[in-house]
Amino acid sequence: MTEKVQFKHCFVCGPENPIGLHVPIEEGDKKAWCRWTAGEDFAGYTNVLHGGIMASIMDDLMAHATYSLGIEVVTAHLEMDYKSPAYIGDELDCEAHVTDVGKGRSMRLEGTIYCGDRLVAQARSVMVIVAHFGEDKK
Repeated sequence: MTEKVQFKHCFVCGPENPIGLHVPIEEGDKKAWCRWTAGEDFAGYTNVLHGGIMASIMDDLMAHATYSLGIEVVTAHLEMDYKSPAYIGDELDCEAHVTDVGKGRSMRLEGTIYCGDRLVAQARSVMVIVAHFGEDKK
């Protein structure tokens, strides 16, 4: 396992982004996870968490799952299936994991968001490898 990667101003996980979500992401062994409570600043409809916020969290978790392998990626495709609403104040358990490392530069990942035992959303993504940490990207 590599040292935890952190980007200070990331909208999702950055501790120094004044308008960010400040999601406390943990990572290791091809996966990433967090527990996060939705605040009212991130509502779509009254008292309902905006779906774009959930997509942002899943996108970031999927990237962090690859970081646990020492791989830096960008998102090529992200697909979300919303199963039930998440409400402001809900404590959400989010998880993403690598499902396949392609022969080229692609990786596939899947993830879920739960509120207790209720499935809120499922996600799938294709990420493109841009570098292994420590490599020159040029």
